[in-house]
Amino acid sequence: MACSTLCDYMQDSLVVHIKDAQERLYKSSETDGLEAISIDLKVFNKASEGLASLCVNEMKQSFMKLNGEKPVITQPQVVHDSSKDNDFENMSLLDTGEIEDQLAIDACVYRSELEFKDVLYALNKRLAVVFGVSSLKMSTNPMSPLFLMTQYAERVKSQMFSGKTRQLLYKSFEETVLLGLADVYTSVDKLCVQSGVVPKLPKRQAVNIDNRGGADTRQQTHHAEQSDGATSGNQQATVSTSEIPAALYAPLLEMAQAYRATAAASAISDGLIIAGEQFHSGELLQSLTALQKTSAVEGVNQQDGLRAQIGMQVQVGGQRRPYAEHDDTLIDVVAMLFDAILQDRQLPDVVRAMIAQLQIPILKVAMMDKEFFARKNHPARQFLNVLSHAGLGVSEQNNKIRNLVFEKMEAVVSEILLNFDNDIQIFADLFEEFESFMAQQQRQIDVIEDRARKVTKSSEQLELTKRQAAYEIALRLKGTSIPEFVKTFLDEVWLDSLVLALLRRDREPEAVKESLSVIDCLVKSVIKQSDEATSHHVLQELPRLLKDIKVGLENISYDFHEAAPFFKDLEGWHRRVLAVKTGVEEDDIPVVEEIVLIDTSPNACGVSLEDDLMNELDDMVSTMPDDKYTTRVNELDVGDWVEYQSDDGQPLRAKLSWKSEVTLKCLFVDERGTKAMDISLVDLAEELRQKNMTIVGQEKVPLVERALTGMKKLIGAEGQEFSIA
Repeated sequence: MACSTLCDYMQDSLVVHIKDAQERLYKSSETDGLEAISIDLKVFNKASEGLASLCVNEMKQSFMKLNGEKPVITQPQVVHDSSKDNDFENMSLLDTGEIEDQLAIDACVYRSELEFKDVLYALNKRLAVVFGVSSLKMSTNPMSPLFLMTQYAERVKSQMFSGKTRQLLYKSFEETVLLGLADVYTSVDKLCVQSGVVPKLPKRQAVNIDNRGGADTRQQTHHAEQSDGATSGNQQATVSTSEIPAALYAPLLEMAQAYRATAAASAISDGLIIAGEQFHSGELLQSLTALQKTSAVEGVNQQDGLRAQIGMQVQVGGQRRPYAEHDDTLIDVVAMLFDAILQDRQLPDVVRAMIAQLQIPILKVAMMDKEFFARKNHPARQFLNVLSHAGLGVSEQNNKIRNLVFEKMEAVVSEILLNFDNDIQIFADLFEEFESFMAQQQRQIDVIEDRARKVTKSSEQLELTKRQAAYEIALRLKGTSIPEFVKTFLDEVWLDSLVLALLRRDREPEAVKESLSVIDCLVKSVIKQSDEATSHHVLQELPRLLKDIKVGLENISYDFHEAAPFFKDLEGWHRRVLAVKTGVEEDDIPVVEEIVLIDTSPNACGVSLEDDLMNELDDMVSTMPDDKYTTRVNELDVGDWVEYQSDDGQPLRAKLSWKSEVTLKCLFVDERGTKAMDISLVDLAEELRQKNMTIVGQEKVPLVERALTGMKKLIGAEGQEFSIA
C-alpha cells in the first residue's frame, strides 16, 4: 500500500529530477566555466540511466526489511571518480567538502520535514502500527525526507562528483522530489485511516474548571472512586484540579512551608488584602491563562515573584479573594522550583531568563495534572529538561551571531505562552518536535566538531613529529664537536626535511633512512678523522652527500640562495679537515679559527624520545600547585563546559572536546562545534586560579530533577521514599 504509492511517485518524480539536474549542470558549466562540472555532466547522464530503478529498488528493500523480509542489496557502480583528477586533494589531512555536504543535506531535510511536520507525525505513528514496532524514527521510515535524502546522497557520493555538482544535485532533489511528497503522504495517511490503522496517541486531559469542592471534594472524589471502582476503563475520567493524593500532597505542603519560612517577604506575599469568597481553581486557571498570554506579548518583570505576578492579575482595588489551600501550596512549590532553576549555575543567563517565562504555564500544569511532580517522564518536565540541555553552551555573546538552536528555543517557548490553554499534550508535541530538531542540528555540530578535533590532533602530531626529528638529530650529535654552522643547519633547516620524511614514512619508508643517513654522513664529514683511509672514504662519499642534501632541500622548497652560505662554509671546512688539495689560493679558504666548534654533551638527550616526553610531562605536572584548581582540571572530562570572558568582558562558554594524554593540551569548542580555544592543563588551572574562568561541568542530571533534589534537601527528605520523583 504505502510502498507502491511511494514507488509510483518516485518513478515519475525522479524522471523530472534527472531532467532538472541536467539543466542545472549544463547552465553551471557554461556560466562558471568549470571543467570538472562539464565532466560531471557527462558522468551524470550515464549514471542517471538506472537511477530511478535503483532508488525504487532500495525503497522496496527498505519496506521488506521493516516487514522482516531479507532484502537483496544492490551495490552502486562507480562510473567516475573526479576526486582523482587532482592529486593534491588526496594529500589533505581532512575532507574539505565533508562539512559542506552534510550541511546541504541537513538543510534540504530540515526544510522538507518542516513543510510536512503535521502529516509526517501522524504517518510515523500509523506506519509504526503497520510494521508492528513500538516507534518509527525518521531515519528508519522509508517515506521520510531524511531517509529518501540519505539514500539519494549515498548514490551521489558513490560517483565521486565534484563538490559543486553534489550541491546542485542535492538542491534539485529537494525541489523536484522531496517538496512534492505532500499528496503521497496525504494519500497514504487516508489509506491507513480507511484500513483502521489507528495508533495509540497520548490522550489529552480535560480539566473540570467548575470544581468548587476544595479539599473536601478531593476526599469525596477519592471515596467515590473507591466505591465505584468498576468505572469503565474506556471512558476518560474528568481530571479535577484539586485531586492530589495525600502521599504526594504532604511533601509538597512541607516544601511550601519551608519556602515560606526561608524566602524573602516579596516572594511569599503579594501585598494584597485577602477577603471574600474563595478563588475557585477553574477561575484561577483562567486568570493564569490570561496572564500567560499577556506576558507573551508585553513581557513580564521577572524580578516580581510568582505570587506577586498572579496577584496583580487577579486583584481588584488592592484586594483579592483567597486561593484554595492546594492552589496556595502549588503556587509556592512552583515558585520554589523556579527559584532553584534560576539559581542553577549550569544554566547560562539567557537560558535562565527564557525558562523563567514558563513559570505560569508550569503552575497551570501542576494544578491540572497531579503527575507533574510524580513522573520524571512527564511531558512538561521533559520539555524543561530538553531546553536546559540544548542551552547549556549558549551565551549572550554567541547569540549575537545567528544561532538556530537558540532561535528554535525561543520559538517553542513562545508557542507555549501563546497557545497553551488547558491541553497538556502541547508539551509532548513540542518536546518531540524540538528533540527531532536537535537531532538534526547535532549531526551538523558533530561533523564540525570532529573536523576541529582532527585539526588539533594533526597539529599535535606535527609537533610530536618535530620533537622526534629533533631527538634523532640530537642523538647523532651526542658527544661530538662540530662547527656551529653545521649544527645550525641541522637544527633549523634539515629538521624540516626530516619532519617531512617522518610524516611520509607510511608511504615512503626509505625516505626516513635517507634523511638520517645524510645527518650521519654530514657529521662524519666535518670531524677530523684519525687515519687517512677513513678520510679518503669520506672524501669519496662527498658528492653523494652534497647531492642528497640538495634533494632534501628541494623537497621542502628551501631557497637555494639561502643555502649558498652553508655550502660555501662546508666546502672550506672540508678542505681543512680532509686535507683536500686544490688550486684555490690560501686566502680564499676560511681560517679554522674563524669557525666556532660546538661541543655536544653525551647527555644531550635521553635514552628514548618517550622517556624525554614522560620526563617533561612529569616536570610540567610537578610545577602545578597542589590545590583545588589543579584537582579540578585533572578531573575535567570530555563534554564538560567552562565559562570565560571575551575580550570585551562578555561571558562565553566552551566545551572540552579533546584532551591529550601526551602534551596535556585541551581543545574546547563552542555550541556550534567550532574551535573556541586550545589550552594546556597548566594554563587552564592558572586561569581558574585567577578567576578568569569557571568550570560549569556537564548536565549529568536533568534540570527538573536537580531542582527537586535541592528542594528535598531543604526539607531534609533527600533520602526518603515518597511520591515526588
